Amino acid sequence: MPAPSSLLPGLGLALYLLAVAASLLGGEARHGLLIAAAVGLIGWRLNYRHYRQIADTPTSRLASAALGQVELCGQARCHPGAPNHSPLSGRRCAWYRCWRIDERGKLDWEDWLAWALQRSNRLATRTNPPAVSSDDSFLLVDGDAEATILPEAAQVAVRRRRRWHEDGMLLIEEWIDEGEAIYVRGQLRRLEPRASALDLRLDIGAKLAEWKHDKEDLLRRFDLDGDGQLSEQEWSLARAAAQGEVLALQQELARQPASLLLQGDDQGGPLIITTLSPQQSARLFRRRAWLHAAVALACALAWLKLTRF
Repeated sequence: MPAPSSLLPGLGLALYLLAVAASLLGGEARHGLLIAAAVGLIGWRLNYRHYRQIADTPTSRLASAALGQVELCGQARCHPGAPNHSPLSGRRCAWYRCWRIDERGKLDWEDWLAWALQRSNRLATRTNPPAVSSDDSFLLVDGDAEATILPEAAQVAVRRRRRWHEDGMLLIEEWIDEGEAIYVRGQLRRLEPRASALDLRLDIGAKLAEWKHDKEDLLRRFDLDGDGQLSEQEWSLARAAAQGEVLALQQELARQPASLLLQGDDQGGPLIITTLSPQQSARLFRRRAWLHAAVALACALAWLKLTRF
């Protein structure tokens, strides 16, 4: 079963907004209830959409998956030689999300609200939120096949979570371990290593610019008549040599297998990453959706009751 901390972020946000509305005086309480109802409706729509996307997409093996919207399962891995490390504990992991919440003095409701918003569909718009989420890419490995995951703006639900107190701060850390089983739904695309004609011209120009920095070596190689300058014919030889080196490098790159990328898009929705099974992930978003809907309905009924008096 999903961890309780992963199940109820939307409900926690809505209840917080209800508490704010209840603390208001007179007619302003109605405005708080309307805001809470609106947040509940938005949360219901977003989470129900994620639920239907997961439920309606069949799970594929990475080696045989078609490009486009896919549902994949595999293991999370860091790039070789480039592991991710959580800034709070320093643990090595494929992905992390951390919060620092100041507990000294009075409660900072702005930080708590930003934390709740980020736990609910990444709705926070604060410039310096208390949460730090890893945007560094990592790998999905399925047998001999692998794809690079670009987690920026992804919806992530994980099992592993730790809370502790340090120097008057509440520290919260979530992470995905290396080798942990993950489920990913998103846009699969292929990044071909082949270069275009424009890339070829730009690379040749860059190579010639590099050679110009060592003018003595450039003259030694291509100044055939020894007059200390490159004639048009000698410069043509230099361009041909640069083109030969660039083509050899591009041919080597072309022999490398194409890279697979997993990311979200505007049409298919954000990338979804969880450490749950596809069935558990679908239930997770379905529960979030109906919890949002229930709170939105309760707020709407409470607003109607207040407006009658």
